[in-house]
Order: sequence, then structure tokens, then C-alpha cells
Amino acid sequence: MSRPGKFGKSSRTKQLKQFRRRKQQQAGNVLAWDQVADFLLGRYHLVQGVKLPTLVDATVQRFFSEWLVTALAAGPEQIQWDVATVTTTTLKRIGNQVPWQFYAVLGGQLNHWEKFLWREVPVVPLTTRRQLTERLEPADFTRILAQQLAVNLLTVSAIPVTTSQRDQLVTSLVADDHLQWTAVAALFTPLGFQVTASADQETSQWLNDLQALTVSDFHN
Repeated sequence: MSRPGKFGKSSRTKQLKQFRRRKQQQAGNVLAWDQVADFLLGRYHLVQGVKLPTLVDATVQRFFSEWLVTALAAGPEQIQWDVATVTTTTLKRIGNQVPWQFYAVLGGQLNHWEKFLWREVPVVPLTTRRQLTERLEPADFTRILAQQLAVNLLTVSAIPVTTSQRDQLVTSLVADDHLQWTAVAALFTPLGFQVTASADQETSQWLNDLQALTVSDFHN
């Protein structure tokens, strides 16, 4: 279907090692801007990730890493982080670099991840603390995921991605504010997803493990 690209090369292990290495230096001090991502990723793993199955933790960590790239790209002068906008932009950048199961895993982790986000981001020890805006409600996140899946499908099918085409497809994927993963799988599975040789071993294993998940794993 597509190749992992830059997203597929993000390394959760590397990020956690960086966090642990800097932890003693950071203790009680104001963080430098380039330390924020490592700090939050490390905090997430220690607070939430250790409670999750390995595959789920790795998936959320990789998404969160890309989410932070988006948020931090606005620079230290941008005090407010719009959660809905950052999430939408991040998923758009990830696109088809991952199989549909990636989105299904995220769909089941919104509540835990967002609680962490709203609790931890405002207290990150920066000279000027960050403020979060636009909380994601489950129905909103469902729509964001459905819209991205629709764009992914139309793109890989070489169909023009018009607003009308996208919205029609979204309607077929959502029922009662829930994504219908059976419908998603039925559309994406025939297209396949190929992990390229350029992906590192950790990424290849992660993507293959994601592809091994079936609709029954998402209780839908």
C-alpha cells in the first residue's frame, strides 16, 4: 500500500534512552526547548505506557512522538497548543505510512492518552508553561480518524480526494459515532500494506505486528 517513510523510522527506544540519560540533569531545573519531547515521552511511558500491552504502548509512543513534532514546530513562542488541530495535522502527515490497524489502536487509547496530555503538558517545567485548548471528545476523534482513513483510502486508490468523496466514505465508516472497523478492514485489506526494506528492524517488527491484528482485536 505504501512505505513507512520518515515516520516509520522514529525510535521509541532511542527516545526513552535519551530521557533517562537526561533525567538527572533535568531534575528540579527548567527544561530546554529541545528536551520537551524526550521529557513528555519518558513521562508517558513511565506513567501510562508500562500499563499497556507492548504493541499498544509502542504505537501510542510513536504517534505521540509525531504529535510532539507537530506541536513543537510552532516554536517556544506559541504558548497554546490546540489539541484537535495538532492531532489532525499529525495524522495527516502520517497518512498511509502505517496500516489501518494503527488508527484502530489509537481509537481505543484516546481517553487515556488525552487525560495524560491535559494533566502533564501544562506542568512541564518550562520558563513559560504550555496551555492546551480544544479538548477532543470521543465523537470528534472518531471523525478525525474516519476522515484520515478516507483520505488514505482515496489516495492509495488513485481517486481524486475531493471533500464530497471523502465525506461519502466517512459516512460509510462511521455509525453511532463509532468507527466500523469491519468496514475499514474490508476496504483496506485487499490493497495490502508493504513494509519496505529500508525500515529498521524495530520498525519492521512493529508494522508487521500491527498488520497481524484483526477486527476482533478491536471489539467492533
